[in-house]
Amino acid sequence: MQLLGIGIDLLSVIITFVILVGVLLGKRNAMNEYFPILLLMNALVLLADMGTLAFANDPNNLNLLRISVILQGSLTYVSISGFNLYVDKLITRKRGKRPLFRMVPFGICVVMILFWITSIIHGYAFKISRDGVYTQEALFFVVVVIGCAMMIYIFFRIIYNQITGVLDINLCLALYIFIIIPIVALFPALMSQCFSIEYSAITVSYLIMFIAIHVTREQKVVEQKMDDTIMKTDLIMSELQPHFVFNSLTNIKYLIKKNPDLAVDAMDKFTKYLRRNLDTITDQNLITFAEELEHTRTYLWLEQLRFGDLKIEYSIDEDEFLIPPLSLQPVVENAVRHGVTKKVGGGTIKIYVRDEKDCYKITVKDDGIGFNTKELEEDIANAGILDIRKRLYEMNKSKLTIASTEGVGTTVTYLIMKEEPKDESAE
Repeated sequence: MQLLGIGIDLLSVIITFVILVGVLLGKRNAMNEYFPILLLMNALVLLADMGTLAFANDPNNLNLLRISVILQGSLTYVSISGFNLYVDKLITRKRGKRPLFRMVPFGICVVMILFWITSIIHGYAFKISRDGVYTQEALFFVVVVIGCAMMIYIFFRIIYNQITGVLDINLCLALYIFIIIPIVALFPALMSQCFSIEYSAITVSYLIMFIAIHVTREQKVVEQKMDDTIMKTDLIMSELQPHFVFNSLTNIKYLIKKNPDLAVDAMDKFTKYLRRNLDTITDQNLITFAEELEHTRTYLWLEQLRFGDLKIEYSIDEDEFLIPPLSLQPVVENAVRHGVTKKVGGGTIKIYVRDEKDCYKITVKDDGIGFNTKELEEDIANAGILDIRKRLYEMNKSKLTIASTEGVGTTVTYLIMKEEPKDESAE
């Protein structure tokens, strides 16, 4: 039985360290922030149990046996207290305040650890004879019952916080399994007096928790990607609003009779414009500013067919740096739709690019009607500016700012940092 117990403990130690490596290599989140500490405690308990089995009935290693037994019981309660603290942290992150009576389980653990350590003298929980025989005494069962009671207390805390909506049901299921499996395994462990069964059950619980952490992390990644895709698709589809499509087709229809050559050119550019917008749905890779500028020029060319008083000025120092797709054209469209075309007599949109020391500075300036603060905020949301800001920042912490004055115009400024951007395709 001793060799079997040592083998089970050794296997559990290996599994524990494999889980630990997986947690440390994964991305940090609320579930695994304190999880490595719990895993280290579990490994120490397993090593102490191995020591208890290895040094039992050997008078030559009496002190090592005493140390192993003391560590085995003490670290078990430290692990229980650590798990309670782990649940506290999960609850605190959601509720924003620390749970009431959070120190009560910690105090009980301290008392039980002291009681276990002093049993080496008074022998109430266990005894170790001079021959190295380790025996469980009358109050050993009380030590076990109090440990189970604390786990049941944590179990009901989790239930309460699930019912009140503080903890997610998937997380709670993992926590329930973490508690239930060791409690169920406790009975065969007591019957066989082989606590390696109990500690291996705890290790299995850690493995299940690790899987839950991994699944939760992957689920959040998928949800984030879905949210990003929805935002980007909304942005792209906003550029294909029916009024622009219908107006462009109407202009082309009118030009077919009046100027067939220009109509063919307009249809080519309109098709190119639509293709670029639709391609962006499936291809989110970074592009050069030259490509984005060409797409913007196509859009402006089509708008100039409708608005003869729309004037465009370009001053480009550099166009071979990378930016996210559809990060310039929506801003220019905003300037056309809400700026210069609402101004009597039309106006001018100026697009400048300056190569500065730490960044490329892009300026989109119009002399349209401008906006007041409230209208500016609404137009930012409608034009997808919030999404553009997010994608610029995720690329390499680049920035976009907007300044607008009623009756004067609007200026949008990009600061595209020169540090190497992160290409989304590599992720």
